[in-house]
Amino acid sequence: MRRTVQYLLMQLCCALWLNCYSPHAQADVVTFDELIRQLEQGERVFYDAKAARDFLQQLKQQLPPGDEKRLRRLQREVCQIDYLTDPAGGVQFAGRFISDPALSSDHLTLSYFYQCRAAHLLNLGEVARQQEDLTQALALANSSEDALAQANVLSQQADTHSIRGEHAEALVRLFKAFELFQKADNRQGIGLSLENIAAAFRRMAEYDQAIEYLETSEREYIAPNDSYRQAFVLQQKAFIYAEMGKTPQARSLMQQVRQIYLDIGDPHYAVATLIDLLWVSNLEQKYAESVELIGQIDNEIKKLKQKDPAFRPFNHAIYQLYQAEALSEYGQLQQGLRKFAEAEQVLVSEQNPRYLLMLNQAWARAEAKAGQYQNAYRLLDVAGQLQEKLNSQAKQQREALLRFQFDSELQSQKNTQLQAENRLTGQQLAVLEAAQRWQYIAIALFVVLALIALLYAISQIQRNKRLHKLAMTDELTQVGNRRFVLARCDQVQQQAAPLQQSWCLMITDIDHFKLCNDQFGHEAGDEVLVAVARTLQTTLRQQDIIGRSGGEEFLLVLPDTVEAQALEMAERLRLAVAALKFPRFPGYQVTVSIGLTQAGRHEQVREVISRADSALYRAKDNGRNQVVST
Repeated sequence: MRRTVQYLLMQLCCALWLNCYSPHAQADVVTFDELIRQLEQGERVFYDAKAARDFLQQLKQQLPPGDEKRLRRLQREVCQIDYLTDPAGGVQFAGRFISDPALSSDHLTLSYFYQCRAAHLLNLGEVARQQEDLTQALALANSSEDALAQANVLSQQADTHSIRGEHAEALVRLFKAFELFQKADNRQGIGLSLENIAAAFRRMAEYDQAIEYLETSEREYIAPNDSYRQAFVLQQKAFIYAEMGKTPQARSLMQQVRQIYLDIGDPHYAVATLIDLLWVSNLEQKYAESVELIGQIDNEIKKLKQKDPAFRPFNHAIYQLYQAEALSEYGQLQQGLRKFAEAEQVLVSEQNPRYLLMLNQAWARAEAKAGQYQNAYRLLDVAGQLQEKLNSQAKQQREALLRFQFDSELQSQKNTQLQAENRLTGQQLAVLEAAQRWQYIAIALFVVLALIALLYAISQIQRNKRLHKLAMTDELTQVGNRRFVLARCDQVQQQAAPLQQSWCLMITDIDHFKLCNDQFGHEAGDEVLVAVARTLQTTLRQQDIIGRSGGEEFLLVLPDTVEAQALEMAERLRLAVAALKFPRFPGYQVTVSIGLTQAGRHEQVREVISRADSALYRAKDNGRNQVVST
């Protein structure tokens, strides 16, 4: 009862305010309804925040006094437009309608207020509440059977799924939303669906399809003065170029996007675009520029917080990671490590495995620089698990998308067949023969689709094999990575036990590697790593195993080998590395320290590694460029 009274008081105040605000305006039901029709069919497009507010003012002026139905329709737009820069206020405004019993039977209106609150909750970073509201909104939209409401909810849900890395789920909803926007004859929604489909394909690394959908929308559905849509398309293209390694093109497009937001007076998206530029700067390893950008971003956020203390950029979660990476690589290591811890707290709540993978990889590099190798190894192990999860997720998503496309095509064929069968009644034999020909075509299409599905499955198997190889290979040196060599250690241990064979493990570390990077640069360091890895690999026997465990350290596994044999091999390795020459870096002499141990018959692999690691430390302490066994 109390909520009902509050709602009625709010309606009364709103009506009085409208009459006072525009005393000379003549309300007109026909004009009001025409404005709403233009909005719902996508004919009325808001190119900036001012245009949206001007439209809202037109609606207020044409609202007939005492017309409760149209007042509710106006309040739906108030929720979206009046609170563009005040999401907390928008949440509160929508909540008053959602909790009012008087609206319990008006499913369409309730659906839109749930949608409105979900949009504001997303801007506040409250993802779990946003998802709950969208679920409610979709159920209410389905109950009302309103195509436009259903399409709008599906679009919002798709955006959430895509951000979390569930791109196939996003695409399924976006394709459905696209069909519903077509059913509602809403050109604006059709264009937005194409752009969101492009964004989902971009996140799946399907760049050609993403570009195709973006260009279709840009060519057919974006007006020349639609600044927000132009900015979105340019931003998506910038993301594609950045992920493809074409950072100069990405930077140029990002700067254009930022200028668009500045020109239309939207500082919130302008700040978010600066964060995207910080990402590009990090990709280019221009960390001095990145640190300057962090200062600029923080200053702009501070100014916006003075107006709205609750303000946070919509991409604030990933901003913490970009800051941490830039600070660590620029030399502000401790500050960067603190930022990584802050970024982890934010990103874990977002449940985005792609962002968590980026976090753990960058954090591991920082911990290694700080000499915290155990932490670095732990983070790399987590990163490896996340990479496997993403690979598996990508496979499942593509399979789910293929099933959806296949089922959609099959349902379309069934619908066509059913329509053909219904038309057979009362038709002549010629019509029947024509229908049969269409059935044959449908069968042929089904066979073609089945073949396409089979070919796609085969290509996925081959691709997964390549992905598995990449996941087990160090990108720089092309030897195995830590995950690969640890897996082989387990295999060697299991094979050796029943045959009562001995095996040995070496940990090889390049001496004073940091000096090489400091004196000649990281490019020189990469060349040294590649040369050392190649030398170790060619000196080892065919059955021996090598893997880069991180930084300048390599793990070497020698099956069916006793300690004395391993010592001879280690000495050959040490001398082979010491003989390396680097004409481009005169005066640089590379040496390695080697820790060696023979595995016990019933030892765990981690115990063998620990003893080899202890031997390596003794080799370092004894002056480096030597072999120590234990």
